[in-house]
Amino acid sequence: MGVSAIPTVRLRYLAVLKGLSNEPTRAVTVNASTLGDLFNYLRETEPPQLKSRLFEDDGGLRPDIVVFLNGVDASLLGGMKAQLKEGDEVTVLPSVHGG
Repeated sequence: MGVSAIPTVRLRYLAVLKGLSNEPTRAVTVNASTLGDLFNYLRETEPPQLKSRLFEDDGGLRPDIVVFLNGVDASLLGGMKAQLKEGDEVTVLPSVHGG
């Protein structure tokens, strides 16, 4: 049985999140096998202004944050249980409200 490699994924923040991040588009190498693992890492490492926009007080992702994995809504791929692999692209943006 082989040891799985730690994946490097491309992380992109869009819309208002882009301005809250120190690096809105970057490669992230993290010991994460799922989106949930990646977001646990981001909860610990992102700047406070971005964390407060992404996460609720209980640590969960805010309901208006939409996550795409390789261009597909992550909720269709298992949500935070979706598996990550080398080279995946994770895009994070707030949903648009109002009219």
